[in-house]
Amino acid sequence: MDTQAPDTAATEPRSRRALFASLLAAGAAASAPLLAGRASAAGDSAPTTTAPPDRSAADVAVINTLIEREASMVATYKAAVGSVSGDDLAALLTIHGHHIAYVESLSAYLGTEAAKPSGTRLALTVSGGYSSIATQMAAHEAATAEAHIAALGSIQGINAAALVASIITVVSRHRAALLVSSGADAAAL
Repeated sequence: MDTQAPDTAATEPRSRRALFASLLAAGAAASAPLLAGRASAAGDSAPTTTAPPDRSAADVAVINTLIEREASMVATYKAAVGSVSGDDLAALLTIHGHHIAYVESLSAYLGTEAAKPSGTRLALTVSGGYSSIATQMAAHEAATAEAHIAALGSIQGINAAALVASIITVVSRHRAALLVSSGADAAAL
C-alpha cells in the first residue's frame, strides 16, 4: 500500500488566470476572519421576536455609499488593465467585471433611489508591473470589504443585507487572489 502524498506539482496552477479561477471558486474562507467579529457583536443585543423587514427605506443612503465605492473600484481597475497583458489582463478584467456587476446589482436594488456615482478613481501607481498593481488593488479590495462590512452593521433590510454579504465574500476572494498572484508573503493573507 502506497502511503506517500501524491505529487501536487502536476496540479498546481500554471498561470495567474488558473490561480484566479481556483481562488475565486474556492469558497468564502478568505472572508471568514472579516465576518467573525460581526457575528460576535450581534450576540450582544437583546433578543427580539420582531423579524427584520425585507426592505427598509433607511438603507438607501448606505447602499448609495456602497455604489460609490464600487464605481470607484471599477474606475481603478479600468486604469490598471491598461498596464498589463496576457493572463494578468484576463485576471484583472475578471475582477473588473465583478465590480461592474456590483454597481449594477446595488443600483438595481435601489431602483430610482440609486444615486449616480462619480466613480472617482482610487490611488493607483501603474508603473512597476503586475505585482505592484496587484498589491495595490489587494489593499483597495480590503478597504472595499471593510466598507461593506461596516455598512452591513447598519443595514436593516434582509434583502439588502444578503446582497451586501454576498459581495463581501467575493471581494475577500479578490484580495486573496491578488495577494497570492503578486507573490506577497502568505502572512499577508
